[in-house]
Amino acid sequence: MIIPATYENLQVTHEGTMSKRAYYIPASTRRDDLVEHRERSDRFQLLNGDWKFKYYANVHDLTDLFYELGFSTEDYDTIPVPSVWQNHGYDQHHYTNIRYPFPADPPYVPYENPCGCYITKFQYKRDENAPRAYLNFEGVDSCLYAWLNGQYLGYNEVSHSTTEFDITDKVVDGENTLAVLVLKWCDGSYLEDQDKFRTSGIFRDVYILNRPENHVRDYFVTNHLEGDEATLRIRFKFTEQIVPVAIKLYNAEGKQVAKGAPKAMEAGGTFTHQAMLNVSEPKLWNPEQPYLYTLVLECPHEIIVDRWGFREVYIENNKVYLNGHSIKFRGVNRHDSDPITGPVISLEHMKRDLKMIKEFNFNAIRPAHSPNAPMFYQLCD
Repeated sequence: MIIPATYENLQVTHEGTMSKRAYYIPASTRRDDLVEHRERSDRFQLLNGDWKFKYYANVHDLTDLFYELGFSTEDYDTIPVPSVWQNHGYDQHHYTNIRYPFPADPPYVPYENPCGCYITKFQYKRDENAPRAYLNFEGVDSCLYAWLNGQYLGYNEVSHSTTEFDITDKVVDGENTLAVLVLKWCDGSYLEDQDKFRTSGIFRDVYILNRPENHVRDYFVTNHLEGDEATLRIRFKFTEQIVPVAIKLYNAEGKQVAKGAPKAMEAGGTFTHQAMLNVSEPKLWNPEQPYLYTLVLECPHEIIVDRWGFREVYIENNKVYLNGHSIKFRGVNRHDSDPITGPVISLEHMKRDLKMIKEFNFNAIRPAHSPNAPMFYQLCD
């Protein structure tokens, strides 16, 4: 076998990947339309399209070093990315609920473990204001091995969670070759055994984010309400060096209501800096009046725009309260699922689901049973 059996190693869920972070799409200028139109960011390069593809019924039958530069794909088919290969004539669909689709012997999976080899070429030009490049896979089932220009990037098996690689030192100006090996089963399949159709492949978007040399790596926002005052707390984690951040908060009418800058926190925890913004008489968010503020993080050569709704949820006497009012949850289960495309979901599909859910007076969603596409959570505002 041309790869190590990482897919049956309980000690490894990912290799060579970046640490998990909040989902956001940066840009060089302020853009307020990136929730639904992230392709409009000049720091976002989408790699979706028709990729070269070859299916093997057993990963042990794969002997070609398909990820090497110059490898001939003459006998390869093409497959759209994102998609699942069962919808394109390869393998077969599986559905079980309470039983595993293979003999239970963790961490081992069947010896006859189907796999797919993916290859695509793309053009790249480095931006001097954003020289760092990060390759993102938003969903690959069940695990992936990735190579760029013949160099190994790493491995990941958390199928419905974003996998991010730092490719700064491996991507080149001009043509690049990305190769990905996807396996149908891995030891993570024991934890991802839910009542759904088992499908395989690169089923969510693949893209590159271009970032400044030093930038905000992660941030986390919370609020506290007391009387007619609200405090917005934003915690930050940076790359190697701290960068200045001008934080601005605007109301729904576009008026700036607060500003600030992060300061160092006491050592400990993931985040190193924080900012506290005070807002008088905030308009509170609730499901029927979802009032949103716009949060702008201005950094050198990069701006991140987010949205925020002030609200407070707490439990008292076995009741859940929202902004001081007792609330009952009327929830619905939701998979990223379509009868034609399987787990491949478009923005239009997400909006159609949300419209239907709201029309039937639901006010809560259970994302069964894995994380939905990250864009979906931004739409639930």
